[in-house]
Amino acid sequence: MRWPRFAVLVLITTLLQASFIDTIGVTSFKITPDLLLILTVFFATRCEIAEAIISSFAIGLSADLIATGFKMGPEIISFGIFGTGLAYLHGVISLKKMPHQALAIFAAGIGTGVLSHFLAGRPGGLKLIIGSAVYSAVIGPFLSLLLDLLMPIKKSQRGKR
Repeated sequence: MRWPRFAVLVLITTLLQASFIDTIGVTSFKITPDLLLILTVFFATRCEIAEAIISSFAIGLSADLIATGFKMGPEIISFGIFGTGLAYLHGVISLKKMPHQALAIFAAGIGTGVLSHFLAGRPGGLKLIIGSAVYSAVIGPFLSLLLDLLMPIKKSQRGKR
């Protein structure tokens, strides 16, 4: 993986998530997509397992910086766990088709949302977790097409173990 390109992509995505994403919120709850979750699923399903684990924890750290303000916390754990799980799952099941990617994003969104709320001790928020997971699952496969152009990963990397 090209780590400098990865770092720039995560930085830009983190800035977009922290600032711009609220403007495209839907419903009265202001449900927004989780761009960092989409990025986690993208790297978990396209990189070597070791690279996917590192990138999942790095993206989780970025999510924690947004949520808690320069503190490590529940997001790094939940993104790391579910990104690692997706990386291992991708070794068994191909997640390249758009419906499969949408389902993976939805499942990871529910999982990371529930786990991070549990670890942070925040009550409620199930409507926001489900709404964000659905919104992310709808736009995620289309953003993955763009990410494939911005961050090309060799196809032969996944087959070598």
